[in-house]
Amino acid sequence: WGAERAARVGAVRLLFMGGDFPRKGGWDLLEAWRVAQLGPQAELHLVTDWPLDARQLPVGITVHAGIRSYTPAWFEQWRAADVFVLPTRGEAFGMVFQEAAAAGLPSIGTNLNAVPELVSAGETGILVPVHDPGALAAALRQLVADAGIRRRMGETARRRIAQVGAPALYGGRLARLMRDEAYRASVELARERGAFP
Repeated sequence: WGAERAARVGAVRLLFMGGDFPRKGGWDLLEAWRVAQLGPQAELHLVTDWPLDARQLPVGITVHAGIRSYTPAWFEQWRAADVFVLPTRGEAFGMVFQEAAAAGLPSIGTNLNAVPELVSAGETGILVPVHDPGALAAALRQLVADAGIRRRMGETARRRIAQVGAPALYGGRLARLMRDEAYRASVELARERGAFP
């Protein structure tokens, strides 16, 4: 979708996907959107089933409810987006950042837990502190203003996830990890039974 994105004109489309709107940083994003004052140059699309009153949302925000993962409507959201943003306040891993990379999108995420492993600051996206609408607004402004940075970060994210997330590579690493752990456990068990000094 990179070439299609590059040829598109009009407002930059930012995408948020998160069921647990508060935990995924949705309120921080709404505040950052107000602060950023991106006006007609950007749109924010929220994919969530969280009960939001669209009449109380700032101008430029559209809510998409009822979209399930890996459906045509879900893929269309990724295809239509220019930037992925998820200022999460609590994330064990963040598979959605991998999905954004696979879609060729730069990401804005929080510097929390495993998110920095998935979003490489300055290369595949921007990391901001948790619960910092000001920093988030600055990141939104930066990516909305510069199509070249969006394109470069999105292409880098896509290349990186194709390498580290390739099924053969991932499967090989997982198999090695399982073998190593099984060996370690068997040695430990043998020591407990007195088979090893």
